Amino acid sequence: MGPAQPDPIRARTSRIYFPGMKSQECEKAFVRKNIYVQWEKEWKESKEGGNLRTIDNALPAKYTRRLYGPLTRNRAYLLTQLRTGHCWLSTFAKAFHFQDNDRCVCGDRETLKHVLWDCPDLRELRRELRRKVGDAFNSVSSLLGGSREERRGQIDHASRTKTVDTVLDFAEASQRFRSRAPRGQLDNVNGN
Repeated sequence: MGPAQPDPIRARTSRIYFPGMKSQECEKAFVRKNIYVQWEKEWKESKEGGNLRTIDNALPAKYTRRLYGPLTRNRAYLLTQLRTGHCWLSTFAKAFHFQDNDRCVCGDRETLKHVLWDCPDLRELRRELRRKVGDAFNSVSSLLGGSREERRGQIDHASRTKTVDTVLDFAEASQRFRSRAPRGQLDNVNGN
């Protein structure tokens, strides 16, 4: 076997052969790739996380850490609520028996999309949001820092961060995303 020939034992044991890589490195690469493939499969087939998947179909990646990294704890918490749908809108409060109805102060069903696009009480705040974010206003995914899978998170990070900051400013100003549960009631959910 000459120097240009790959080692057949090494190729068989590592399942993947990358010229110039040691057997152990090849095995680690193989395992890492298989873990990623399994994770992606589970992410797409899971019944959980549907709201987040509609906003961000790609697996959490480096861009997600960059998105949350510069945020204060309160703003990161708010962004997580908006992205997962576990926020203090009336639909959530009704589902967990903190309120009897899921209605907004305007009378419509209070959902994230209603607050972002439809609620007449937030018209002025929404106008300012639309002016600042431009075309991103047309997509809840773009507003909340989502990544379309075909782009694999390769979007301008500064633009995404600016858009998310603007949406968080809107959410805070709307005062719709604060706990509306009576004091102490949160601790009693699910026996806690």
